[in-house]
Amino acid sequence: MTAVANAQPAPAPPPASSTDPMLSMLYERVQRDPTHADSWRLIGKLQARGGNPTAATDALMRALEIDSHSAATHFDLGQLLWDAGDTASAQTHFQRCVAIAPHSDYARRLREAGRAPPLENGAAATPVAVSSDVAYALAERSAGATEDEPLKPVGYEIQTFDGADDLDRRLDLLRSDADPTLKRLRVFLETGMLYNSNVSLTPISRELADADAESFQGFLNPELEYVAFRREVWRGGGLLRGYFSVNESSQSEFDLASFQPGAFLERDFQVGSSEWIGRLEHVYSLDLLGGDRFGDRHSVTASMIMIRPDLDVIYTYFTAAFSQFDQDGIDPQVNSLDGQSYTGGISRFFQTGNDWLPTYSLGMDLEAADTEGSDYRYWAASAHGDVTCQLAERWSLITTVGVGHRDYYDFTGPVSRDELTWRVHTKLRWQVSDAWSWALVAGHDRFASDNEDFDAERTEGGILATLNY
Repeated sequence: MTAVANAQPAPAPPPASSTDPMLSMLYERVQRDPTHADSWRLIGKLQARGGNPTAATDALMRALEIDSHSAATHFDLGQLLWDAGDTASAQTHFQRCVAIAPHSDYARRLREAGRAPPLENGAAATPVAVSSDVAYALAERSAGATEDEPLKPVGYEIQTFDGADDLDRRLDLLRSDADPTLKRLRVFLETGMLYNSNVSLTPISRELADADAESFQGFLNPELEYVAFRREVWRGGGLLRGYFSVNESSQSEFDLASFQPGAFLERDFQVGSSEWIGRLEHVYSLDLLGGDRFGDRHSVTASMIMIRPDLDVIYTYFTAAFSQFDQDGIDPQVNSLDGQSYTGGISRFFQTGNDWLPTYSLGMDLEAADTEGSDYRYWAASAHGDVTCQLAERWSLITTVGVGHRDYYDFTGPVSRDELTWRVHTKLRWQVSDAWSWALVAGHDRFASDNEDFDAERTEGGILATLNY
């Protein structure tokens, strides 16, 4: 069943029946690079879960023609053949999987299912020469994932789905503006290492591929603002934000590069005893996955921040955005993710004066997505909050929670895809200096839906360093 490892399979055209932007993107990838084994393997998994066993078998066989030592691909193809009733061929691939990676999660699952012999006295079988894919197989976690999970699209803004991050950004800018040195360059930088159970998200994405998409990843999230001019109550200039991640080699398809240049204009006001700051900004976002363009977005945000005499802060905003994705599916009126979105919200940041619980915040947001595809139109309402516990002079514990509801009022499927969204994140932070901090982070995001194809979740945990200058 396995061909020579260095064979060159001919590229296949994108499937005419595919309505999945991720699947179409992968087919375009192998059109350009037909020797990319990981792409063929993921195509096979997505085709299998979409009920296309012939296309799935073809893709997995192509992956093995390129890399015959991939334990993961042998496992996937064996499962597919077993389900089709070809148990003899399936067993050949299962045996090959166990021989390549005897201690992998794949081998363990085969032993538990009685499709591979147990290890004798805990000793390892003699492995054959392996590729880098085996390193992934040995490290891969099973954390709740099963081979029967479908591809799971989720909602519109899955990088940030309420206004909590917007409030945090504006508080950081307030801190910079309050600096008596009046720095022209504002710098915010996060970098670190995470375990991420779903690395397929992009800042503008409306879909989540929850199929074998877990990985350890390094990430870099920079934000730069340059104050080009400052005239009494006016400020303006340029900004550059980004989200960049590098995953394990088996998940390189989801390496993210998001570029977000823009410009802003701010004005200070005095209303009664409160200070007000109005801001208008335009941001262009371009997202790439695995080096391939995924889509782009233009957004305009108008916001107002009020600093009360007691130093509590109230933040309001309204954002209008237009997104254009490279893949629209075979029926754009149903499947296209392109279109406008409108989001508005209000948040309040409280200072308590308590040494142990010095600050907390509460907020709510409303959103509407008017997409070309009827299956992605929705309105939503959400609420969020966080609380800071000061454990010691430089140690703090920050917990953030959020909950919301999305109503997909034009969804065409037989089972409603309405979603209850919620998230819980926590951060144990060590403030090294005024500018630098380190933190241990953990969090879980959940999109709960009665429609199994849209029920999804993500878990993250790791360490990060933050520079705020």
